[in-house]
Amino acid sequence: MGDNKLIKNVQSTFSMYGFNITRDVSAYVVKQLKHVDVEERDMWLVKITDQLATLNLQTPHITLEHIKQAIRECLRPEDALHETETIFNVININDIPKITYNIDKQKFILEKVSPDLLGEATDKPGVLKNRLVLLKHITERQEMFAPKKFGSTSVDKYELTPVEYLLSNSKRDEVYVMGILSQITEGQFYLEDIGGAVKLDLKKSIFAPGLITEGSCVIANGIYDDGFLRVKEIGLPPAESSSVSRISFGVDNTFGGPHKTSLKLSEKLKIHEISHSMDMIIFLSDVWLDNVNILDKLRTIMSGYSDSPPIAFVLCGHFLSFPPNVSSAQKLKEGFDNFAKIIQDYPDIQQYSKFIFVPGPHDLGAPKILPRGPLPKTLLDNFLKIVPGTIFSSNPCRIQYCTKEIVVLREDILTKLCRNTLKYPERGHVWDHYARSIISQCHLTPMNLPVIPVYWRHDHVLQLYPTPDLIVVADQFQPYTTSYDECKVINPGMFLRNNFSFKVYKPGMNQIEECEVPDETDV
Repeated sequence: MGDNKLIKNVQSTFSMYGFNITRDVSAYVVKQLKHVDVEERDMWLVKITDQLATLNLQTPHITLEHIKQAIRECLRPEDALHETETIFNVININDIPKITYNIDKQKFILEKVSPDLLGEATDKPGVLKNRLVLLKHITERQEMFAPKKFGSTSVDKYELTPVEYLLSNSKRDEVYVMGILSQITEGQFYLEDIGGAVKLDLKKSIFAPGLITEGSCVIANGIYDDGFLRVKEIGLPPAESSSVSRISFGVDNTFGGPHKTSLKLSEKLKIHEISHSMDMIIFLSDVWLDNVNILDKLRTIMSGYSDSPPIAFVLCGHFLSFPPNVSSAQKLKEGFDNFAKIIQDYPDIQQYSKFIFVPGPHDLGAPKILPRGPLPKTLLDNFLKIVPGTIFSSNPCRIQYCTKEIVVLREDILTKLCRNTLKYPERGHVWDHYARSIISQCHLTPMNLPVIPVYWRHDHVLQLYPTPDLIVVADQFQPYTTSYDECKVINPGMFLRNNFSFKVYKPGMNQIEECEVPDETDV
């Protein structure tokens, strides 16, 4: 087959896949195809175009670099990971996409947000509005709230009534209204949606499981009468499983990081994850590095895992045992230097394990506003030199290991939720209600902004949609492990005050282990 005929064949094949390719680039493809048997050329041409389709290109115009990248991927061994498949990745807050539901286009949109912390005044009302619009769409996709089909006589469906319609209608029918719980006037609760606000009468309300506070998105069932929605029952929106949520995004990466496509879909990473089922990630909280007892226990942990180094140690603040003062910077530096000396004694851990440090509310480096920046590297440059696998992350931070998605938050959120909830649960563990609350509302801190300050422009960093595999909430509350809607939620607890306990996560087995450093007298 002549070159011209081969070039035309290449161009027609690429055109069939929706790609535009110049004659010069086609000639390069032909040159590469001449190295394979004639019978296999069409097969390799299809392989190249299939690989180009996975690159998630922004334009149909194919460049020479695109072709070279596709060929490199095609020539990789079948069991080798692609360049776009990373086993472990800690995701910066600037690399987390903002997920919004566009009402006009009726679809989800992934947006890149500028790294500026201070937003415009118009960003503030958008915080609760975006939360509500997202949850309303998720709710209306549930079977019980989905719009009735034409001619349907089903009596098991419920229809969400907009506040605007409620206020303009004099009927006293039972309704379901979805909105944000707020106090527009002190002592009087309202339910707000995009169209307006209605006063609530909660005197005879039954509260569904969960922790409901001002700023929560809820569904209220009741009768509108005399300017009040007299609520019979109030509860959280229904949760949507991760597998269902991801259908709307296809191969797009919703979790964040440098990859354009979701690593959840990688078969090779899944195989790696299962074949390394004993790999582990260790979570500790309130690791006071100025405390001698804690440093001794950290040495015990390093010694215990020295023969089989974990993938990572995730250590959450506070990293000092006292509130910030003039000596904090020096004490923090000394504490990290002492910890570095301990790690040096275990070369395998020093070489193979990652050390991820998530700052607490009182740690040095940034204001008490979420998301907050990492610890100051200028103070800890010596630790970075000694421990090459160190990552000073933001709070919250996101971690990807193979196909598992992990979100870590260091904030005393459960105590604040309990303090502000309208009705404390009468049954069950409070952490079970907390897990239900954050997963149902797709947000780590579903509360009013004055209680948990958030940078308006970066509220999406606290979003939990689609639901991750593991949520780690490092809290001063007692340690716990629970789950809701196929998502595990854990709290390692304060290291010193809980008998030096910590949590171990095995991603390949999707298991949580409760661990504790033994007392010297027990050894």
